[in-house]
Amino acid sequence: MYRLVFLLGLVLHISSTLAFLQGCNRGKSQRVVISQQATTLNYDSSKASSNKIELQRYNHKSFNLTYLYKEAAPGREKDSPIILIHPVGIGLSSWFWKRLMDSYEDNPPIYAPDLIGCGIDHGADAWDPDTIGLFFPLSWVEGIETLINEIVIPNWRESQTLQLPSMFGINRQGKESNGCLVIAQGGLAPVGIMLAKRNPLTISNLMLTSPPTYTDVTTAVPTAELQRNYEFLRSPILGSIAFNLLESRALIKFFSNSFLFQEECDDDWLDETDKESVLAARTPVQAFNAGLLQHRSFEEDLKESPQPKLIVSGEGDKRAVDRQPYKEQLDTCSLTTIPGLNVLPWESPKEVVDLIKELGY
Repeated sequence: MYRLVFLLGLVLHISSTLAFLQGCNRGKSQRVVISQQATTLNYDSSKASSNKIELQRYNHKSFNLTYLYKEAAPGREKDSPIILIHPVGIGLSSWFWKRLMDSYEDNPPIYAPDLIGCGIDHGADAWDPDTIGLFFPLSWVEGIETLINEIVIPNWRESQTLQLPSMFGINRQGKESNGCLVIAQGGLAPVGIMLAKRNPLTISNLMLTSPPTYTDVTTAVPTAELQRNYEFLRSPILGSIAFNLLESRALIKFFSNSFLFQEECDDDWLDETDKESVLAARTPVQAFNAGLLQHRSFEEDLKESPQPKLIVSGEGDKRAVDRQPYKEQLDTCSLTTIPGLNVLPWESPKEVVDLIKELGY
């Protein structure tokens, strides 16, 4: 029995790590609701940058949500903001972007929201699927849209002293920009794709770091498979035992080194995952690992959204060749490779910042 439970645990964590980076798991719809307000909390950042990262709050429908915010460097207050979408997995939340945010010293405004059900250690509300249903990925998209419409854009407008010809005008590099840059990590690519498709006036560029292959993101998973996956992960016996095993620091380190990092993961990574590895944070991981984000194809969203897209792969990622169809199938899409494996914003934050600057942000 012990061996069976341990093997189930290994399977679940492999699913978690690969899904969050590779998008191997697919998704289905369920249902949610949410509203808006903000209060500031302290959040420690490294000394790489002069301006601090702050933890702030807002409401979306019935949820109290949190986000990390780094105000613009002096002289960049008018420049277009950046929205960062964190991966979902054991111990993960918006802290995933802390290293990249610290590395960008001369930055425009940067926002990293905690998706609904994530950020428990930050003080965000947990998600109880027995009380409130969510649609995936729509509900996570809607939560970010509330942040953009109620906080990001009003804050940007407040920083303006002149009427500009377009909503976001001309940025520091002298390039015209209609809106935000959205960066989505790993298997959360469907959230970034859907967000861009629904908001062409406020989002002008989309970057996907270590996304699923084009085939995976454009292929729906059968409903029966999704249901079977979800029921197993929510099982009060086997599912609970598996999570108890997988939330241990030793197993997180083992699988991070095996699947996520080109080099070994660091103590900061493990410390952050420890904080978020709590019972209340399991429900979004269960939904994501069951495959609910890929209950349908996102090919139409990709092809109909007007924003230029940048697909970023790690040098150690063997799936990079399978992302070539993004460029072949989409009108305005480019591919690039930087050092790292599957958690590039954490492994190679300076290289990702360089890519952001090349996009004019």
